[in-house]
Amino acid sequence: MLTILTITFPIFAMVGIGYLTVTKGLFRPADTGVLGGWVMNLALPALMFQALAARPISEVFHPGYMGAYMFGGVLTALITYIWFGFTTDSSRRGVAMMGTYCPNSGFIGYPLFVILFPDDAGLILAMNVLVENIVLIPLALIALDASKPDDGTGQSTMARLGTVFLGMTKRPLMIAIALGLVASAFGGNLPEAVDHLVGLMASSAAAVALFVIGGSLVGVPFQGNLKLAWQMVVGKLLIMPLMTGLSMLALAALGFGFTDNLRDAVLISGALPTMVITAVLAQEVGRGAVASLAILLATITSFFTLNALLLVLM
Repeated sequence: MLTILTITFPIFAMVGIGYLTVTKGLFRPADTGVLGGWVMNLALPALMFQALAARPISEVFHPGYMGAYMFGGVLTALITYIWFGFTTDSSRRGVAMMGTYCPNSGFIGYPLFVILFPDDAGLILAMNVLVENIVLIPLALIALDASKPDDGTGQSTMARLGTVFLGMTKRPLMIAIALGLVASAFGGNLPEAVDHLVGLMASSAAAVALFVIGGSLVGVPFQGNLKLAWQMVVGKLLIMPLMTGLSMLALAALGFGFTDNLRDAVLISGALPTMVITAVLAQEVGRGAVASLAILLATITSFFTLNALLLVLM
């Protein structure tokens, strides 16, 4: 247990530092937005580009890993769609679902992967981001769109989804993955100066990401539905890891191979707390408070659930 706490303590201590420094006024809440922009638009893209470019193209994709992660999220979405259909109204069901199957791979997952799987951390993050942007986030947006009143534009859900997909292709993370794949296909031998520059940017991702998570939790409103928020936490920290594990076992039985690192990584990915973007998207339907509350509770509770999972895996 002491070994496990040695792994997880720096992760959550850095989150605490972010929270305390913003609370005490050393940084303003708005500063976390600037730092978050650095992580999402420069540091993490540099990290993923470097991780993909340095590997042969044949080693970049692991269908078993990506399948287990994807099916874990989709099954969780199906279960929570049914559950929240009985426990809450349709205007909140989309937000509640999204909070249960959209993990925080970039800000919590990657720093943890760096400690546990230093050689594979960038690759794991890249595969997670692909699954999240191609399957999980669009699925969440469909659920959110279904809960919106008619905006009078006459635009269909599919048309709006097409706009969303087009926007995703322009994100720095997705562009970095595409460029990394191209570099991998051509051997990935970057000039030494460029490689050092990319590495310098990538090295800042983990610490700054954790700081941003802590700072962004300052001032989270508690006037949301506490009962609904806790249901979202249970879905994210218990149901999704279970569905991801079952998906992994099913794919392994079908012949998909998993190394020890990838087996552990996909289970940890499924057990990560809710991604911060959930609150931003929930604001579009007037449910930002309950989403923010769920993120806060999931982040705090994940200290205990992730430690318990690591204790089982180790």
